Amino acid sequence: MVLAAGTLFLAVAASPGWAAPMKIDAKLAERGKAVYARECAVCHGPAGKGDGEAAYLLFPAPRDFTSKMFKIRTTPSGEAPQRSDIVRVLLLGLPGSTMPSFVSLPESDLRAVAEYVLSLAGFENEPAEFVKIPKAPPATPEWLAKGKAAYLKYECNKCHGDKGDGKGTSAAELKDYLKRPIRPNDYTKGVFKGGGDVQSIITRILTGIEGTPMPSHAEVLEKQEDVIALAHYVRQFSKGRDFWQPSTGVIPARRAQGKASLRTDDPQWAKVIPTPIPMMQLNNDGRPPIEMNVRALHDETSISILLEWDDATPDRMGSVGTFGDAAAIQFSLGEKDPPLFVMGARDNLVNIWHWAAPPVDVEATYAGMAVDDYPLSGKPYPRKEMGHPPIAASRATRTPFVSAWAAGNPISTPGLARPFMDLNAGGFGTLQPQGPKDQNVQGQARWFRGKWRVVFTRSMESPGKQDAQLLAGSIHPIGFAVWDGFRRDRNGQKSVTTWYKLRIE
Repeated sequence: MVLAAGTLFLAVAASPGWAAPMKIDAKLAERGKAVYARECAVCHGPAGKGDGEAAYLLFPAPRDFTSKMFKIRTTPSGEAPQRSDIVRVLLLGLPGSTMPSFVSLPESDLRAVAEYVLSLAGFENEPAEFVKIPKAPPATPEWLAKGKAAYLKYECNKCHGDKGDGKGTSAAELKDYLKRPIRPNDYTKGVFKGGGDVQSIITRILTGIEGTPMPSHAEVLEKQEDVIALAHYVRQFSKGRDFWQPSTGVIPARRAQGKASLRTDDPQWAKVIPTPIPMMQLNNDGRPPIEMNVRALHDETSISILLEWDDATPDRMGSVGTFGDAAAIQFSLGEKDPPLFVMGARDNLVNIWHWAAPPVDVEATYAGMAVDDYPLSGKPYPRKEMGHPPIAASRATRTPFVSAWAAGNPISTPGLARPFMDLNAGGFGTLQPQGPKDQNVQGQARWFRGKWRVVFTRSMESPGKQDAQLLAGSIHPIGFAVWDGFRRDRNGQKSVTTWYKLRIE
C-alpha cells in the first residue's frame, strides 16, 4: 500500500523496467570542460572530486560529483539528475552554500558544463523515471491546518523541530553520507536549497536531498494533498523570506550635485536609490545571509561608493581570538572577461579596496612595549621592584627584531597600516598591498544602531598601473565582501558576492 502511494508521484521516462544507457555528447562535454576549468575547478577540483584549491575554505564542502550524489533533482533518489536540473542549479546557485549563480554565462555554456559534469559523475544509465510535481493552489488556513497535521504525522518535527527551527529531538544525531555531522534546515531563516517557493519545496519533499538524511517521501505520502499541505506549512515558517544567491546586476554611479562625498551622512546619499545585493557565506554557520545595499556617486573627478549592511555589534581586532569587522570592493583589471570572482587569476588581476575597523592599539594597551611582557609565575612581572626597563615601542626597535614588520606585513609596518587600503591579487595566496605612495583610497566608516555605513572614495583616473580606471561612461565588473568579527570571520572566512556591473554615468 505504501508503494501504491508512491506511484502517485512517479512517471516513467523510459520503457518500464529498462533505462537507456547514459550517452554523453562528447563534443558538448569537451566545450564544457574548458568552462568548468575556468569557473568550477577552483572549488570542485579538476576531476570533480570536491577537492579544488578553495575547498578547504568552504562549508558545506563542494560536491564530489564522482559520488553520484546530486542534491537538487527532479528524479527519484539514486537516479541521475536531468540535464535541466544541473542547468537550473547553475542558473540559481544553492542558497545556504557557496555554490553561486552563473546566470551571467551564456546558456550554451551552462548546457556544456552540465554535460561535462555528468561525464565526471560516470552514471551508467539515463534516469528511468522523473517525479511528477503536483501544482499547488494558493495557501489558505485550511491548507496550513492540513500541513501542520501532516508535518507531525510524517515526523518532520523530529529533525526540523516543532517550530521549523532545525532543533528537533533527532537533530544532533544526523550525519551525511560521509558520516559527518549535518544540521537540518532551519526554515525560519528563509534559506532553502533549490528554492523557497511552494513548488520547489514540493520537489524537495518528493525527491529528497541526496547525500543527506533528508529522504524522498514519494513512497510514504498517502495522498497528493499531503505534499501540497506540507509544502505550504514549511513555507510559512519563513514568514515570506526567501534568500537567493548573488547573481548579477547593474549598480549605477550617478553624477553628484557638487563634490562626491566621503562622508557617510552626506544628504546626497538619501537621494540615491540603493542596489540591494545578497551575499553568500563561504563558511556557513547557519546565520541568515547578509544583504548589502550599494550606492555610488561621482563628480567627474572622484567616485564614492557607499556600502551599508546590518551588523548587531561593531567589532575591532584586539587580543588573540577576537576579530574585527571589515568590507572590501573588488574590481577586475583585465580588458577581457573578468576572472572568477575569487581573488582574480594570475593572468587577470583584480584591484581591491579594503576597509577594516581600526584594531585595538596594542601599544596603547601596553604602553611603550612592542611585545607582551608575559608573567613567569602567574603575577605581573615586577618591573618597578626589580628595575626591569620597559620594552621599547616598535618604532624604536630595529626592524629585524620585529619579524612581521621585517617581512613586509602592512598591519605591522608603522605608518602603513590604515583603515582603508589599496591592494591587488591574482589568485589565492597572492594578495599584496600597494606601496605607501600608491595608497590613494580614502573613506569613512560609521556604525550606528546595528548598521555599518562605509564610504570608499578615490579619484576616477589613477596614475597607479594596478588601479582600476573608473572613467565616466564606462562599465566595470565589481564585487563585494564583508567580514563579521563577532562571527569570527577573518581572511578567507567571509561573505562575498559574484560579479556585478558598475555603470558610471
